[in-house]
Amino acid sequence: GKTVDLAWLAAQGNNVVGVELSQLAVEAFFTEQQLDFTVSDGALQRYDAVGVDITIYCGDFMQLEGVRCDAHYDRGALVALTAELRPDYAAKVRSLLADDAEQLVITLGYDQSVANGPPFSISEEEILGYWPGLERVDHYDDTPNAPPKFLDAGLTEVFESVWRTPGDST
Repeated sequence: GKTVDLAWLAAQGNNVVGVELSQLAVEAFFTEQQLDFTVSDGALQRYDAVGVDITIYCGDFMQLEGVRCDAHYDRGALVALTAELRPDYAAKVRSLLADDAEQLVITLGYDQSVANGPPFSISEEEILGYWPGLERVDHYDDTPNAPPKFLDAGLTEVFESVWRTPGDST
């Protein structure tokens, strides 16, 4: 996506690759970050920041090919997908990762019988089914930051969980 996390990760010395479906969002990211960019055509249009190690592919994530990553950061993609789409997303992520890749994934947990996403609730069993090596390193009540539709529906607890590769210093 166009999250400011991309710029932060690049500022930490990482070569950052993102995927965003919307061309408007990709171009808005570069505008908001005051970055010049070049555009290359391919299966997915590729936007490369000038002078900063940020590449954003524009299009369907499931069509991304030819990229090999040594880390995976997911703050909003998995929770945005319906239960039917999540297994394919996780398989695609696995196909793009090096064997020793580090991961940092943030999920939400709440009672979907009271309110339904997006963002969707992801159980511990589900995330560990996709990436068995992850460990939960934080779990906290994030109800004050829940989407207004959740609070309006009567949810009283929304928990955020942070999952990472064991031994990862992220």
